[in-house]
Amino acid sequence: MGASMKILIVDDHPVVRAGLAALLQQLEPGTIAVQASSAKEGIGVASEQPDIDLILLDLMMPELTGMEAISLFNRSAPQIPVMVLSSSESPEDVRQALAAGALGYAAKSAAPQTLLAAVRFVLAGEIYVPPFMARAATEPPPQTPDGDQPSAVAQLTERQIAVLELLCRGRSNKEIARDLDISDKTVKAHVTTIFRVLNVVNRTQAARAAATAGIS
Repeated sequence: MGASMKILIVDDHPVVRAGLAALLQQLEPGTIAVQASSAKEGIGVASEQPDIDLILLDLMMPELTGMEAISLFNRSAPQIPVMVLSSSESPEDVRQALAAGALGYAAKSAAPQTLLAAVRFVLAGEIYVPPFMARAATEPPPQTPDGDQPSAVAQLTERQIAVLELLCRGRSNKEIARDLDISDKTVKAHVTTIFRVLNVVNRTQAARAAATAGIS
């Protein structure tokens, strides 16, 4: 990360934006915090400034919700990762945000250093889920009415299965990209799709689902 790091903060509360802008200065000297008071405004800013490194997006906003905005950001500025920063600590909101294409989700109640660590994690190309989702990682995957595990893995493409296999071996996104000779961005897209199809929120759950399906 260099001194020209640029992060777009999309939140309808000016005090929250100002606080985040100040906090983000701790990432790197000279970090630029661009602000937008609505999702629609943020989409315009992202389109005009393609050098933005990350979008920090609130979920609860008027006119256009954060969930809707995630998909729009991914279509209009696919090169910019989106990370949700919300007051909601609902596991379902986390799942929906990741399924919509967000690469991270942090709670506004998180400690400043935790939030900065989450931002660095997403900027490094990983998918960040908040600590309160840890309990979900220990829950068994859902079952069909007859008690069998659903065959979600069968919905994955051959390339996505290859990514899943390497993910199960503990490979990072960069290592997967190198091993499969694809870009980091493509790996992130595959991982996001894998999480959505398998209905999981982290690598531990994905590995468990893969093991259940005989993939390791």
